[in-house]
Amino acid sequence: MYDSLSDRQDYGAVLPAAAAIELLRGYVRLRSRLFVTLTDNHAHSLTMDPTSALLAGDYLYTAAFSLLGSAPDSPPGDCFETLTTVLETVTEAFARTYTSAGSADHDQVMFLDETAGSLGEGAAALGATLADFDGPDRSHCERLGRDLSTARQFHQILNTDPNEAMIVPPTVNESRLHLHAEQRRNDATQAIDTLSETVDVTRLRVFAETTVTKQDQWSPATDDNALD
Repeated sequence: MYDSLSDRQDYGAVLPAAAAIELLRGYVRLRSRLFVTLTDNHAHSLTMDPTSALLAGDYLYTAAFSLLGSAPDSPPGDCFETLTTVLETVTEAFARTYTSAGSADHDQVMFLDETAGSLGEGAAALGATLADFDGPDRSHCERLGRDLSTARQFHQILNTDPNEAMIVPPTVNESRLHLHAEQRRNDATQAIDTLSETVDVTRLRVFAETTVTKQDQWSPATDDNALD
């Protein structure tokens, strides 16, 4: 996103922001595994020590914010606000999914939108912010990040061993995920087409094609930094 929207090639602030998103992604993955551990009745490949997982998760998200402010020219407050919004959205998604009150109303698609989707949207938003890009098309940039990240996660879930770590509970409705994966991919294409009216989207198209390719629709899958 930064490469597509900026005339500069200054990665002094971009790399720490990209690393911050990846640290937050690691936090989400770890928390997801921890909740699976705490809610399942039997041990499996996701089983981990809760105390160690909690401490590691706290370290990852704290490191994300610390790294974001470590650049020589610290990124603007908007970047910290973006990262905070992503973290709050993810936390609320976990609470709805794994608490006794929320689990009965659990929606897999919403859960993915609010975890993987929020990370992708946050990455794209950071890239746009660091490129000093604002205006009506900003929402299309963020939507592209969200849709690509969610679509990729759908495909990854549908094409991997359900006992492996993923940002979703192991039990999935495959037909529904297939349907929504295609919808998110189409939404991402529409977002790029809209952006193409005012922005050079050559790199974004290549990124989208390599993130969720045609042959990955229903078979062997391939994750993502929409920010870069």
